[in-house]
Amino acid sequence: MRTAFKLLVHESEGQKYEDLFVKIMSYSDPGFKPVKAHGNIGDRGSDGWVANNGRYYQSYAPKALTSNTKNALRKLNEDFEKLKNFWDPISSVREFYFVINDKFKGVSPHIYEAIEQLKHMHGLDVAEAFLASQLESKLFVLSNDQIKQVLNAFESTPPAHNLKVVDFYEVQNDDKNEWDDVATEVELKLRNAGSEVAFVKEVTFCTVNHWQLLTERHHRAVDVSATYDISISEKPGSLANKKIHHEIKPQETDRIRFKLHSKFSADPDGLSLYLIQVNIHYNEEAAPVSFRRNIVNIRPPQVSEASFFGGYSSETLKNNKSLAREILKLHTEGVGVEDYVIEVLESWMLAPDTL
Repeated sequence: MRTAFKLLVHESEGQKYEDLFVKIMSYSDPGFKPVKAHGNIGDRGSDGWVANNGRYYQSYAPKALTSNTKNALRKLNEDFEKLKNFWDPISSVREFYFVINDKFKGVSPHIYEAIEQLKHMHGLDVAEAFLASQLESKLFVLSNDQIKQVLNAFESTPPAHNLKVVDFYEVQNDDKNEWDDVATEVELKLRNAGSEVAFVKEVTFCTVNHWQLLTERHHRAVDVSATYDISISEKPGSLANKKIHHEIKPQETDRIRFKLHSKFSADPDGLSLYLIQVNIHYNEEAAPVSFRRNIVNIRPPQVSEASFFGGYSSETLKNNKSLAREILKLHTEGVGVEDYVIEVLESWMLAPDTL
């Protein structure tokens, strides 16, 4: 049953996760009262409360939490302000729980920090993140009949063909040194939520856009001898197809890695960023599946042996700041970007216009 619950959590987003949380809490705490959104006034920042304790809950369950930290922080603060203003006169807010579907992965330290700030700012007795693992603990201390009621209420018959991309991200390898293969590795996590075997036949990488962050170093490059799985073009609209033969059994999850490289002559110490759309082709009669667009830094097939770092030109400063502004905006709109790329881009936003 625990496996069934974990699968349910991974597939629950938005309202579905809120409904799951409310059902479990209604069994777990007799004093818990769900709050139903009403017209254009919504739920006033609370998805459930316990009046006697001044305890309030607000849920947040995006498709991909790791790429939505800023949205999570904004929702946390906006919803708490609404909650405090509306509910405090009814039952003084003493405890606040930000219910997050982290899919058992944990949350950013920025979220913990923001919740702690709310606690001190408003003098709360308790303010915490309420994660999927805590919801699991609430469920499995209930009676067997109640557990079955929860799981059966959200159970549905899976369709025959239902392959999903669970995640797509750049693989970080801290063990490599500068003489190792520097190819960019990405990983696809796939789940077959259908009732029949999914035969993955092809993966397509579409270059939607390309940017280069410059460093103005003078490089003497050393080629790295390596074999790459797939070559990506920097030209928007170009496709890179990889024929594969991969079998994923019903109700199972699998991971596939790809090494990416490009013939584009990128700055070895800069960033060569590709906005990529990945499509998975499987089974003859099934439509391709895709994942949200991701920005990937594809490193060039050489490392810098020696360089001289001078002052940046105004043109380079202007290029890098404009690039950073554009990509950070895409990130806020839901495009996946690795944390180390975000840190570089945010530092460029603080750079002076001239040196």
